[in-house]
Amino acid sequence: MADTENEREQAADENRREDGVPDSLPECHRRGCTERARFVVLERYQEETGHGAVEAEAVLCREHTTEESPANLDGSYADYVFRVEPLEAAPDGDTA
Repeated sequence: MADTENEREQAADENRREDGVPDSLPECHRRGCTERARFVVLERYQEETGHGAVEAEAVLCREHTTEESPANLDGSYADYVFRVEPLEAAPDGDTA
């Protein structure tokens, strides 16, 4: 999962077509996967040192989303978040 806003911006730039128009959906974040991302997975947890929250986010295809689960439960705190949300309705109307 990307940990910084800068990394998310770079990923968005990589998903733009050469003509500068972004594709309707970005590519899956997993290395080697060329499927279109359908979901965004977000996990917010307490940094190991206890000095702040870390927010990790990745856009994933349907298959890779099903493999996701909370990875930092040992860093859970009052504002801990693990969330999976659809990017937008799939072209065929299937959002699940």
